[in-house]
Amino acid sequence: MNFETLALRPDGNILRVSLAAPPLNLMGRQMVMDLFAVAGGLMTDPSVRVVVVDSAVEDFFIAHFDIEDMIASVNDPDTPQSAYPDINILQSLATTWQGLPQVTVAKIDGICRGGGVEFAMGLDMRFASSDSQFCLPEASGGFLASGGGATRLLMGCGPARALEILLTSRDFSGAEAERYGLINRALPRAELDAYAEDTVKRLARRSRRVIGIHKEVSRAVYASFADAMFAGFGAENDGLRQSLSLPDVVHFLNTMADQAQTPESEQDLPAFIERVTANVPFD
Repeated sequence: MNFETLALRPDGNILRVSLAAPPLNLMGRQMVMDLFAVAGGLMTDPSVRVVVVDSAVEDFFIAHFDIEDMIASVNDPDTPQSAYPDINILQSLATTWQGLPQVTVAKIDGICRGGGVEFAMGLDMRFASSDSQFCLPEASGGFLASGGGATRLLMGCGPARALEILLTSRDFSGAEAERYGLINRALPRAELDAYAEDTVKRLARRSRRVIGIHKEVSRAVYASFADAMFAGFGAENDGLRQSLSLPDVVHFLNTMADQAQTPESEQDLPAFIERVTANVPFD
């Protein structure tokens, strides 16, 4: 099966999924639909034990969610929505991947911000180059990471570190992301491929039964967190709806759609947002 924003390469019992939406790997509606489609196939595919998600676009894993598609999701009733009324489509995507029977691994070498972080946090493991850049920039624009990012960070990193990441809206290096518990391991770029490949090959040697019983234990341990996670998702959606009713936030998003989302602006997105919002008194 061919996908508009993904390149799939079966490799024995490993499926390699490369994000391929140049020049920025923006997570737009098409990438979301493609990732849902891949997940649907994996749910019933007994031949795959490990799924590796990486990028075919130099310098970018996922820049962030496409601002134009975000605006359309609010204004256009024909924009695809989540099948579940209580969670939005990006929350649903990460939760769907979290529930796959395979071991899912992100290999990140470059910029991973916003929706990219939120999707990656739904995968089982995350490995990155030390100088990759992670960021949830939403607070600097007057709203919040509402694709599961706020909830998953608070649950995974603890409130102190999560609130620092969310409210400073700065870039965190791969090395910092490892210390904060956002990723499994950060390595020099020259070592990332070999380390990730060794890990993936070890995982692929495990039977589906062994993978299944380990993931079942993980699900059992964290079952009591499900209510908290979905309560967090609901609070994210409430906060997003409230923010999107404010003229300053709408103006910011329209400005970003018009001026950002270029390779130049995305290299240092926090600095770009600082310039755009220098005189905007967000309420």
